Amino acid sequence: MKKIIVLLFIVVSSLNVLGQNFVGSHKLEIKKTMKDDHPDFYFSKEVMGESSFIKFEDTDDYRTFLFVLDDDGYCKYHILMCDYSLLKNVVDSLNKNYEYQNNLIWYDYVSGKNNFVIKVKKEEWYFSVITKKLDEKD
Repeated sequence: MKKIIVLLFIVVSSLNVLGQNFVGSHKLEIKKTMKDDHPDFYFSKEVMGESSFIKFEDTDDYRTFLFVLDDDGYCKYHILMCDYSLLKNVVDSLNKNYEYQNNLIWYDYVSGKNNFVIKVKKEEWYFSVITKKLDEKD
C-alpha cells in the first residue's frame, strides 16, 4: 500500500513538472523554481563548459530532470527522464494539455510568440520528455 501511495505522489508531481516550461529561463531562476515548487526534486549537479546543464533528481529515483544551457546560463531545452511506470500518465497529461501531432510529438502554443515542441523518446530502460522551441525545421 505504501508503494502505491508513493507512486501516486510521483505521478501527480510529474504531471505538475510537465506543465511548466523552463525554456529561456536562467539557471538561477530554474534552481529557485525547482526548490520552491518541486520539493520532490533535489539539485544533483551543475556542469559548465562545452555541454552545460543542471541536473535534478527525485528522491525515489523515478525521474531525472536535465536543463541544457547556453553559454550565458539560459535553458535551451529540457529533458525529463522517467521510469516506464509513469508513461501512461505522462502521455495522458500531454494529450490533455497540448496539441498532439503524431509519433509521440505534441505542440505547445504560447500566446502566438513562442511555440514549443514536446517529444517523448523511448529508450531501453526509461523514456524522455524533451521540450524545446519549435524551429522552422521541426
